[in-house]
Amino acid sequence: MQLSSEQEERVRRLHAESIVLLAHDHWAPPKDLEELRQGGITGKILMAVVDARCWSDDVDDYKRSGSEIDGWYSYALSIYKDVLSGIASSPELGVIRTAEDVLQAKKQGKIGILLGSEGGKLIEHSLENLATFYGLGLRHVLLSWALDNQITVGELNTEGKGLTAFGREVVGEMNRLGIIVDITHISRPAMREVLEISSRPVLNSHSTFKSISNRIPAMTREEIRALANRGGVFALHFMTHMLTGRFEPVATLEELLVQIDAIVDVAGIDCLALGPDYLDYTDNFKRNTGQHNLTFPAGLESPAGMLNLTRGLVWKRYSDEAIRKILGGNLLRLFRESIG
Repeated sequence: MQLSSEQEERVRRLHAESIVLLAHDHWAPPKDLEELRQGGITGKILMAVVDARCWSDDVDDYKRSGSEIDGWYSYALSIYKDVLSGIASSPELGVIRTAEDVLQAKKQGKIGILLGSEGGKLIEHSLENLATFYGLGLRHVLLSWALDNQITVGELNTEGKGLTAFGREVVGEMNRLGIIVDITHISRPAMREVLEISSRPVLNSHSTFKSISNRIPAMTREEIRALANRGGVFALHFMTHMLTGRFEPVATLEELLVQIDAIVDVAGIDCLALGPDYLDYTDNFKRNTGQHNLTFPAGLESPAGMLNLTRGLVWKRYSDEAIRKILGGNLLRLFRESIG
């Protein structure tokens, strides 16, 4: 990938001017502050809570946690308080509660953190709990992390099940409060149901085009179009196996760009965002989840390399406007329409 000096100047100007947002990330602040700063990241949705204790020291605890619901409210509350304390500890970080907070973060040279959850078990069986988390700053909930819960069945369910009755109430309350509804990892019937009943645009925070990678969480052409037609946003997963369908060798930037081209071709430039799924890939996580071969494209192993993505988009001859939309403009538009 060779760029001229003029193109390289354009890359750096565009990246510096753009709002750069990540739709899916697991690093609790301020642990990744330096990488975020190096990558020119404006903000990210932080999956501070997951529907299972993936990083537990005890594999049996992890296995138990997948089916637990009771006690998840207090567990999550403690985590969010710790995250907010971590944000408050750094003058370079701030909490995103509204779309305006993103603009202010960019203006002030800060990095914004939008509190999210990869799974809905944290509210247990109470809409009041959802309102409590909203008051704390929660602005995103992925309805289930692959596993069945009280809101929906997960992506592995093949029985044609979708949202529960409570799950439909949850979507309505998230719309009312102004919390982003995330349809990643839920069953296909549940996904279609959310798109039908949600009064606000929804997010798929980390996925890829199924015809290229053929992974379970990936979306088909028809599903991506249905999401885009309702004003939703599709955020591209960065992991090698999600981009290519293989675990080795590590994906290239060019292979990531193939996914971008395909998604834009299917649904237009206004639906695409970035959902890398950066995480603390510890031995505990590998043992508990059985995921031993997770990698990211060369040059995009962390947020610090995000300028390389802008280089790739310039190399692919995307316009300035299109690049700004992909880097963060489309996700910012979803923020405006979903959290206000």
